[in-house]
Amino acid sequence: MDINALQTLLFVPANRPERYEKAQAAGADAVIIDLEDAVPAAEKDSARATLAGWLDGRPPASVLVRINGTGSPWFTQDTILCRSPAIAAIVVPKAEEPDALAELANITDKPLLPFIESALAFARLDKIAAATGVKRLLFGKLDLAVDLGMDYPPPEGNPHDESAFLFARSQLVMASRAHGLAAPLDAIYTGIHDQEGLANYARQAMKLGFGGVLLIHPKQVEPAQGAMAPTEAQIAWARRILEAELRVNGAVVAVQGNMVDAPIMVRARRILKEAVEN
Repeated sequence: MDINALQTLLFVPANRPERYEKAQAAGADAVIIDLEDAVPAAEKDSARATLAGWLDGRPPASVLVRINGTGSPWFTQDTILCRSPAIAAIVVPKAEEPDALAELANITDKPLLPFIESALAFARLDKIAAATGVKRLLFGKLDLAVDLGMDYPPPEGNPHDESAFLFARSQLVMASRAHGLAAPLDAIYTGIHDQEGLANYARQAMKLGFGGVLLIHPKQVEPAQGAMAPTEAQIAWARRILEAELRVNGAVVAVQGNMVDAPIMVRARRILKEAVEN
């Protein structure tokens, strides 16, 4: 599994084993089996045991697992589970301690995807992004909202105003780029049946420089993937740009009244590459 190439990651609760393979068949790039928020405290141990048995029969590096936090009573046993060859990477909730991440990577020999979801995590973002084993950053919007006392999420039926998270999202994109990580993955969209809202949300994530989104229901896979693929208008624009580039051999040129120089040509090539890959 190429962790850097993942765009859609679908969560499934670890205490619902009947959903494991359904989630894998939903078409997402990867499945995250969740031992943390999705599992009540009384079911943590049984969910881990069930997951361990299922992993024994899975291909190498075929799923991701979100463990419980480093300060929880389940952390040690979760890390033992994560030595399974079937686990491609570990999703780490509430990551705030770079040294703890490095220790986890050394113990399990697995790449890490830490959730950045608190003020302290953002204050230490550069150190977290540079920590041993960290492969990509994930945005934990809902926990950050609680930590900061934000008025989010809105009541049912009200629009999701994401403007308050713009600074946080941009920090994740910048830190990922500065430390040589693949583009981060954006937070979940809570409207399970709101496909139009999810599509707009995913498109905005791509505009900001995210590499994909986290999903909570199989119904979200198709609209998210469709929203992140280049549109016909983008593809046509990219072709016009590259045709003009060929005519002027890479020099600055005007295309339909707009200046086009090297960075815009790079963007056009990237769009056509994404179109082929999708």
